[in-house]
Amino acid sequence: MRSLRACARSPSVEDAGGRRGCWEDGGPAPCCGGGWGTLSELGLGGRLFRPPPRLQRPTCPEVRAGATVAPKSLFERFDYSGVGHSDGILEECTVGKWRKDVLSIIDDLADGPQILVGSSLGGWLMLHAAIARPEKVVALLGVSTAADDLVTRFNQLSVEAKKEVEMKGEWVIPSKYSEEGVYHIQYSFIKEAEHHCLLHSPVPVSCPVRLLHGMKDDIVPWHTSMQVADRVISSDVDVILRKNSDHRMKEKADIQLIVYTIDDLIDKLTTSA
Repeated sequence: MRSLRACARSPSVEDAGGRRGCWEDGGPAPCCGGGWGTLSELGLGGRLFRPPPRLQRPTCPEVRAGATVAPKSLFERFDYSGVGHSDGILEECTVGKWRKDVLSIIDDLADGPQILVGSSLGGWLMLHAAIARPEKVVALLGVSTAADDLVTRFNQLSVEAKKEVEMKGEWVIPSKYSEEGVYHIQYSFIKEAEHHCLLHSPVPVSCPVRLLHGMKDDIVPWHTSMQVADRVISSDVDVILRKNSDHRMKEKADIQLIVYTIDDLIDKLTTSA
């Protein structure tokens, strides 16, 4: 997975306030300005809208020809351990370790109230962060949220298939998002992830939650976002399903929706404050 370093290499989206950002795979994405900080997490098998372990401030002077980035845009983006430019070996990482990475960013680098934006597996991690740091996490935006997803998918395998994965020590999953055409998931990663599953009981997240999901997502079924909405204890929860969007939600209309949703959350929180 690549690290987001040079914004100038990627096209971007600009909202009404002039805020810009980009996804790690070269697609456009929003970032937030004003007095709110925004974190974004790793989307395993998907894309990163990186909000380190290795901190990268959004200081790119150029996003596209003739465009500049507002120097005061406030958001953090980072590479998880074992990913991009952060130290560590990916095969030795776990959901628990990445959870600690997120919390270290919130504790050590993020100032003030935080809106977390989590894509794919990052949506799972943002829920954990909201549970662990309710005093700092004031809203969540999940994009193709993959809460419990790998464990759920593994448990749906036949007994024979599970035993084969256990014996080989890894689970090979076909994916069109990988250059190899597959992802190699360590069996130890799956077993450790079981300790971080959330959807088996009420999820103690009481802040506003917005969940966006494409109905043509062939990685994480959109029903997962419906489960998250049902499980979180917050009463301020919206789920938006996009009929023709896939897992990455990178079309222009998808990006605009993400931007508008973040803006709406900022307006809502600013007004209520």
